[in-house]
Amino acid sequence: MGVSRRALIKQAGAAALALGLTDLAISSGAANAQAKMYAQALAQSSGRKLALLIGIDTYPGGALSADRPLSGCTTDVELQKALLIYRFGFSPADIVCLTDQQATRTGIYQAFIDHLYHRAKAGDTVVFHFSGYGAQVRVEDPLGGQETVRSLVPYDGFLPTESSPALNDISEVELKSLLKLLKTQKVTTVLDAGFVTPAEPLSGGLRSRARSAVVTGQPPAPFPVLAEQRSLKASDPFPGVLLRGADVVDAAFERRWNGFSAGAFTYALTQYVWTAPAPITVGRALGRSQETLLRWGGSNQQPSVSSSRKLDLRTPEKTPPLYDTPLLPGTRGQGAVQSITAEGGKTATLWLGGLPPRVLEYINSSTIMSCNGRQLRLNSRRGLAGKAKIIDLSASSAPPIQAGAPIFESVRVLPKDIDLVVSLDSRLERIERVDATSALSALAFVTSTSDTNLPADCLLAKPVTNSPETLTASLQPQKMAQAESAADTDPTEPPKPANSPSDESDEPRGSFGYGLFSLTRLLIPGTLALQDEAIKPAISRLTPKLQSLLALKMLRLSENRASSQLPVRVSLEMVSPDEKRLISRQTFQIGQAPMQPIAFGREGFAPQVQIGSRVRYQLFNDGEQPLYYTLINVDPRERLSAFCPIRDLSAPALEEGSAQKIEGIAATAIAPGSSVMIPSPTTDWAVKSPPGPVETYVVCSTRALTRTFNTLLTASANSGNQRINPLPDPLAVIEALLSDISASSKSSDTYSLDVSQWATLNFTYQSF
Repeated sequence: MGVSRRALIKQAGAAALALGLTDLAISSGAANAQAKMYAQALAQSSGRKLALLIGIDTYPGGALSADRPLSGCTTDVELQKALLIYRFGFSPADIVCLTDQQATRTGIYQAFIDHLYHRAKAGDTVVFHFSGYGAQVRVEDPLGGQETVRSLVPYDGFLPTESSPALNDISEVELKSLLKLLKTQKVTTVLDAGFVTPAEPLSGGLRSRARSAVVTGQPPAPFPVLAEQRSLKASDPFPGVLLRGADVVDAAFERRWNGFSAGAFTYALTQYVWTAPAPITVGRALGRSQETLLRWGGSNQQPSVSSSRKLDLRTPEKTPPLYDTPLLPGTRGQGAVQSITAEGGKTATLWLGGLPPRVLEYINSSTIMSCNGRQLRLNSRRGLAGKAKIIDLSASSAPPIQAGAPIFESVRVLPKDIDLVVSLDSRLERIERVDATSALSALAFVTSTSDTNLPADCLLAKPVTNSPETLTASLQPQKMAQAESAADTDPTEPPKPANSPSDESDEPRGSFGYGLFSLTRLLIPGTLALQDEAIKPAISRLTPKLQSLLALKMLRLSENRASSQLPVRVSLEMVSPDEKRLISRQTFQIGQAPMQPIAFGREGFAPQVQIGSRVRYQLFNDGEQPLYYTLINVDPRERLSAFCPIRDLSAPALEEGSAQKIEGIAATAIAPGSSVMIPSPTTDWAVKSPPGPVETYVVCSTRALTRTFNTLLTASANSGNQRINPLPDPLAVIEALLSDISASSKSSDTYSLDVSQWATLNFTYQSF
């Protein structure tokens, strides 16, 4: 079992969040300095831009021992290629892609020499990307000693044999030695490969990118261009900037989505870069990628960056531009038009690499995209490419759609029958899986699968009892949460069953019940019973948590910061013991100049808020329409709480279209050009235990949130507070919220969400 979600965040999350959590400035001096840096980068961007992209999914026999083929590395190549062309202005002729059997040791070397070594001049930009298996190998020296080094496995990275004892991998030392020979210093290396194999089997479509076998062999023949060169050391830095998909001590994963697989890091990185405004720095891109990886399921995959130059990650806005080159103006979007059909220009091929993958899963023929003021209705999708029909050809005021133009969501369509997909651990006995499938099938909102290759949202499993250290590490935060919350019981929280984790003894017993885990086997707090139990009672015990996880999944599907056309800003401020702004977020309106990052906290790390501190949120409506709003928090135990703006909690239900609605709901709206504080200045809102990451979702809508407020009023009747913590029925609240912001009728089987009418902003801070 891996470390707990909370322990992971404590170790790695603070630095990662610091690298990219905030996006608004509080000082014009910082904004002016960054604008000057970006202008200088633009002025220096006249050199050639070269890229060598490598992705290997299918390896031949003899290269991997018992490892299975990968399936997302060639997708990584497509993701990077599209991003470099459409957002950074690389010419397709200057991008060389090697996939599968093309990417042999010799093939990679020859492409490097021909495309980069002979062509790159001083001042040129070079991007080298590798997706595939990483490995650790023991290299024998002539004196009989051995040295363990990290390597990248090419297509023909065969394991040494008695008849062929030489290693055929490309060691990191060899790669950095090749890069050192380039005449330019503007070099970025991206390695989406791992060197650590997870100790436990993976589920939910996850694959590890580390070759499990640590083999011993003789060094391969040196590359010709390196034969006369001084060998670099393993400790020498990579030239330029090195981005790793995972730290060398972490596992690197690729993940299966609906219709395609991709490296978790490459997808998170490229998706962010598609949608973010300029300038995008190395530090900010890395931090936002880590935040996305955590939100995708508590992944214990922590990206890292190193450089031969000095990088101060405490001020990520001052790190170099990503890929050492500025973005092309006017290219921000959620994808781009790849081509227009010659027949009347009525259909277009779209690249959808900037859409959130969870949204992409549900995209259908009702989805509408926009481009240059025109609308496109999506007809079909295959992987990350889509076919769309241009539905307003008669619009005379809008310019024609051209290849390369950015696209945005216009109408997001989500089904109402979204399921929570639960993967059953492959180590469960057959009878356990049969009983679990039967019990879960009785829950209308759950789909279960024993196929480890299929995408899933969480894992049902038992902990490994023969691993006391990792078990104790995973359970400790849960014990801490119970101890710290003993005096903070909310009356709206339902009582726990007798065999729930609240009945844990101080020491783990020999038998354990079932629990819910992330796909990377991080324990979801509050779900593990530390005593033996049958599978059907366990699922009955876990049903409220499964409902909560589905509510969180649906809430995350509403996030639309990149595409919303509502001018909304949100800030999180600490009121006591100190008074300071912690986080600011705003929507990225089309054509709106982005504001700059705020200053970071102590040691440059993003907001870490001490338990007991008083905080408040401020919501700004910079538009011309009143906005209705609510705020939903997700605590370290992944419990949802919500804020109800209606002050009179004893008010009866609000009827749509009635005078009562006008009086009751209109009073809660944020007037144009105004702001509100949550809670009010006269009310304290304390950060409560347990420690860990706190996700915040602020939802604003031009539509009155009648159903949402009615649901919250029912819940608040028990607590008497505007903040309902925790929500007794989070799924009902989120379903009501999606119904409120949807343009679909009550009888429709979909939510139809117009980006001009709603905005959901999200961010995370760390309580300690």
